[in-house]
Amino acid sequence: MSAGPWEPADGSAERSTGGSAEGSAVGSTGAAAGHGDVGGITTYNPHLGNRLGIADAPTVTGATIDGQRVQVEFSDERLRTFASQWLRHCCWCPECGNPADGIRFTTVASFPADITPATAQTVDGDLVLVWPDGHRSTYGSDWLAANAYDDEARQRRAEWQPITWRAELSDRFPTVDWADASDGGPGQLGAYRLLRDYGVVRIDHLGTDPQHTEQLANLVGPIHETTVYGRIYDVRAEPVAKLGAKTGMAQAPHIDDAFYYSPPGIDIFHCLSNTDVGGMSTYVDGFAIAESLRAQEPAAFEALTTLPVTHVRRHPGEINMRSRSPLIRLDEFGRPSGVRYFDRALGPPDVPADEVDRLYDAIRAFSDRMASPEFTAAIRVEPGQGVLIDNHRVMHGRTAFDPASGRHIRLCHVPRDEFHGRLRELSLRLDPWSHDQYLPQGS
Repeated sequence: MSAGPWEPADGSAERSTGGSAEGSAVGSTGAAAGHGDVGGITTYNPHLGNRLGIADAPTVTGATIDGQRVQVEFSDERLRTFASQWLRHCCWCPECGNPADGIRFTTVASFPADITPATAQTVDGDLVLVWPDGHRSTYGSDWLAANAYDDEARQRRAEWQPITWRAELSDRFPTVDWADASDGGPGQLGAYRLLRDYGVVRIDHLGTDPQHTEQLANLVGPIHETTVYGRIYDVRAEPVAKLGAKTGMAQAPHIDDAFYYSPPGIDIFHCLSNTDVGGMSTYVDGFAIAESLRAQEPAAFEALTTLPVTHVRRHPGEINMRSRSPLIRLDEFGRPSGVRYFDRALGPPDVPADEVDRLYDAIRAFSDRMASPEFTAAIRVEPGQGVLIDNHRVMHGRTAFDPASGRHIRLCHVPRDEFHGRLRELSLRLDPWSHDQYLPQGS
């Protein structure tokens, strides 16, 4: 993979700390046949049950029923405890259905809270439970190990951290060649991980054919069409511009469409032509700013994570958009999950009267960092290159350029859910023990 010094994250780089199918291959709808009509579905996932297909997973070597718990011993000498109702609810056999397919017959309301298996045994390295009504559940050892909820297992899923950056990214911009990024294997996983870890990745040798824009987007997911931008948006100067993007004026770093309830997830930029004077692309890591505020201006950090800011966009007679959300969203661990800031789209603050000044002060502290050379990475995107940006984390902008220069960038968006979903599925095949790590769910 042509990524220079930026290799797929393996834990060695500095990171921000911030606070086989079971039984026969029965199609999922085979189980559904006796539960009502599911007409309209023409293709089916193979039934996998409670298995992931991880070859090196520890096997189950013993099982003991202890009240409303089942203690399970593994070949790696770990002893894990599972609640009986957790195990009953999570049986994904054909009779119970599989949430991965959205065809599910056993729900939390299907069994009593005090349910306990009648027997527990190990069969060929699996855990097999028989319930009082005679129902038999088989759990693959890999599935149990991956979904265990003891402290050690939960810590494994929570160990991913973003690699935060500032202006130094200009000199070592994470980059992957298109041939590697689109190989369907390790190169693609490497590109995915760079985007996941840094929030931005450049794709070299994409080419300047406009059709390549959609090919680049399809690498991470389906294009999402919006009222404001349509499906694919050509960013070039026009004599009469409806949006600032279609002028030669400088654009301060920003999140695209912060006025949506759910802003676009992954920005896809494809450069067809550029100028040699001006028109530099600028990038700012919103997570780095958030951590800077947490450390240096905790009052501003607290305000931006609790008080809502308002973003608006209106095209009279066409659409009127408005969102209210904290500028910085935190996850359950207190880590930044998403950033929502578009200074030119900020509407009138709508907070209690005694909070207005505090909110403005906090926004100013964020904005000062965003505009600072210390936090800004700047590169010239060359014709034939693409850039993928996590729009819930990395703000992007540009310096001014001559509108007559012919600078032409194509832009579209892909939901980040789709990107994270493809990342997980590829990881499950190539690096299974990292496929289920918690990822920030955005702003």
